Amino acid sequence: MEYRLELGAWGSVFAVPTAVVDEHLRLAGGAQLKVMLYILRHAGEGFTPESIGQALSMHQADVSDCVQYWINAGLLSSQEGILTPPQPEAALQEEAEPAAESLTDSPAPVQEKQPKRLPSRPEKPDAKYLAERIRTDPAVEFLMNSADEIFGRLTSVNDKETLLLIHEYDGLPVEVLIMLMQYAAGEGKCNMRYIEKLAISWAEEEIFTLEAAEKKIKELSERTSAAKRYQRIIGLEAHSPTKKEKDFADLWLNKRRYPEELIREAYEICIDNKGKYIQKYIGSILESWFKAGIGSVEQLKAQQSVKKTKASKDSYGDTFDLSLYESMRLPDEEGWGQD
Repeated sequence: MEYRLELGAWGSVFAVPTAVVDEHLRLAGGAQLKVMLYILRHAGEGFTPESIGQALSMHQADVSDCVQYWINAGLLSSQEGILTPPQPEAALQEEAEPAAESLTDSPAPVQEKQPKRLPSRPEKPDAKYLAERIRTDPAVEFLMNSADEIFGRLTSVNDKETLLLIHEYDGLPVEVLIMLMQYAAGEGKCNMRYIEKLAISWAEEEIFTLEAAEKKIKELSERTSAAKRYQRIIGLEAHSPTKKEKDFADLWLNKRRYPEELIREAYEICIDNKGKYIQKYIGSILESWFKAGIGSVEQLKAQQSVKKTKASKDSYGDTFDLSLYESMRLPDEEGWGQD
């Protein structure tokens, strides 16, 4: 009996490296996977980023980025526009040996080794290491899945590499890093640059427990809330408060718990005297009142009334108390600038 295999739709197949599935199916985006499959399908043929882009309805720049992803992942090698599988380490060693021999023929002058300047922050882990950590550590896998849920999107490989760097280099535990991302998402700041900057500051403050993270988030939320109150008090247009505005509002509303009426009064004095909003000038007025023990509008009016009465008597007496007049003056504009 004669047997015959009919492959049908499988009559034309091509190989896919197992690493694409085992290591990158969870990491690579749809665009990267499509580009890799197209390249494997058309192996031996000529193609360009433009032709791939036309076939896959992608921009050629995005195609180039996808190709670079696979090069960085170590699954492709590029030399003069030719894409090939990465060479084994043994082959690379053989190529390096003739170069080493040629150096012995004409030795270069010996130079003293200069100590390398260590970067302030290490490079992010590569995609291969990231895939291995996700595969072997359930906590890291949970961190990456949580990031997708918090941000409501599939985070990029670059974002995942940043999160792994924060976890392993800066030392933030997974549960603390998740709380940090939840806070950032609540503030509408889901970009990884902000998250990394915030995470570095947390690490410097040694915020490595859930209790410390909760305390820090409460502090940050109170600062933001105080800044918004300050904007409302003086009638500023709603905007994302700056660090200086947060510091100012935190001092007077949270720490010193100054009445809103006095802050508004200082603002109006600033506008009357300077014709514009100057935060440092408002701060100087509030500071002078605070040192004088004034904690309410009633106390302020009472002191102003006493000073006016005393100044009036002195102006009609035998002598004029110049020091009293000077004490009534607000700080001039010298040394105070627009914030």
